[in-house]
Amino acid sequence: MKKKYIIMLSIIILFLVATLTVGTGYGVWLTSRQVEENNTKNIECFKIYYDNDGIIEKTKIKPVVNSDGEETSPYTITITNTCAEKKEVQIRLNTIESTTIDVNALVLKTSGNISQKSTLYKNLETTKTTEEGITVSKLIGKTSIEPNETIRTNIRIWFDEKKAPIVDDSNNYFKGHIEIISSDSAIKPTLLETILKDKSSIESRETPNFGEPSYNEDGLYAIDSYNGKYYYYRGVVNNNYLKLSNNMWRIVGVNPDGTIKLILETPSTISKYSENFKYADYTGFTYDYANQDTNNDIMNYLEEWYRNNIDSKTDSYIEKTAFCNDTSGKTSGRYSNNKTVFGTYDRIITDKNPTATCPSTKNDFGGVYTQKVGLITADEVALAGGVHDVNNYNYYLYNGTSFFTASPSQHFGNVAYMVVVTNTGSISEDRTDSEQGIRPVINIVGSVTFEGSGTKDNPYILDLY
Repeated sequence: MKKKYIIMLSIIILFLVATLTVGTGYGVWLTSRQVEENNTKNIECFKIYYDNDGIIEKTKIKPVVNSDGEETSPYTITITNTCAEKKEVQIRLNTIESTTIDVNALVLKTSGNISQKSTLYKNLETTKTTEEGITVSKLIGKTSIEPNETIRTNIRIWFDEKKAPIVDDSNNYFKGHIEIISSDSAIKPTLLETILKDKSSIESRETPNFGEPSYNEDGLYAIDSYNGKYYYYRGVVNNNYLKLSNNMWRIVGVNPDGTIKLILETPSTISKYSENFKYADYTGFTYDYANQDTNNDIMNYLEEWYRNNIDSKTDSYIEKTAFCNDTSGKTSGRYSNNKTVFGTYDRIITDKNPTATCPSTKNDFGGVYTQKVGLITADEVALAGGVHDVNNYNYYLYNGTSFFTASPSQHFGNVAYMVVVTNTGSISEDRTDSEQGIRPVINIVGSVTFEGSGTKDNPYILDLY
């Protein structure tokens, strides 16, 4: 009897253990299943798995050097193509408007199917998102996925202490969202939208001291022009490269009409502004000769260069825009029989007070020309960070060569002088018949879409249809 009791008791105990084991196992599986489902999302052809619905939050941020940032824990994203055909997926990082820290110091590094070296967030390609409450959206990367294929990408983010402003790490805050989207449904931003995405903050910046050269990463500023705001790049700029017609250009700024001004990265040739130098008239793009409007040598060269280097498709994206060849001057003792001092001399060399408006002239040479190609003005060089007689090897217009501007400086001793930028980056003067680099300037429509992020390695490339 005792033996039967022991056997029965053993069976009951085994049954209870088995029941508890099965129940616990089911509970663990159910919990795991719920966590997985909470982190799984289906978007179009993609099944996506990531933590916290792709939300990234950082508080009390302490910027670090890149070598330490590259060792931080990654955010892992897994994406499976559930459609029957090959699809391209984009991974973006959107900054949510509650962020308080300056994201210009934010750095990303990715590995896995989408891999890239440490890159500043601001230098990534800007995207256009339909998500609400987003201040900026940047493309981390994109890749094609075969049907039923699964890809994985690790994303590490940190703030670079060499780029970050001084912040109170007890209050600064970052909140971002990793957005996954099919390239088929992606909305592309225009180049104008991308450049002026922070228009209000650009317009609120203090006017720089134009008596001092810009050696820093200053970025975009705004200045009043005769028909609205002109937005210009200043200082060290690493995201204003644009490739067009097999040439590399730098974006100088955005005109009030929304067109975007470009200057050729390196001179197209070394040439004279004019074969002539004896008269002030030879500072003009054109001048009056025997009661006829005559092209100066610089105008003939620019027109020929444009014909030979800009194809018909690209030409349709280039606007006729006002180019300033300022031949104005003061009459208060600055003119005599053998000396003329032009308005640019006073503004840029003497007063260091550039303008974005072209002064009117009473001369029969120079003035405002509405055309498709021209030269940069001395005022625009000063806005960019150049200063008279001060070397600057850092600002984006410096490239180790000298070049002409479109701005006359003075005429005396029967010699006409133009404002030039020297091979050390300073603003200076030289004769119209001196040999300098020629860097053509054009203005493209701002409504065009593009690929690329504007860096030297990944320049903007326009979608020309």
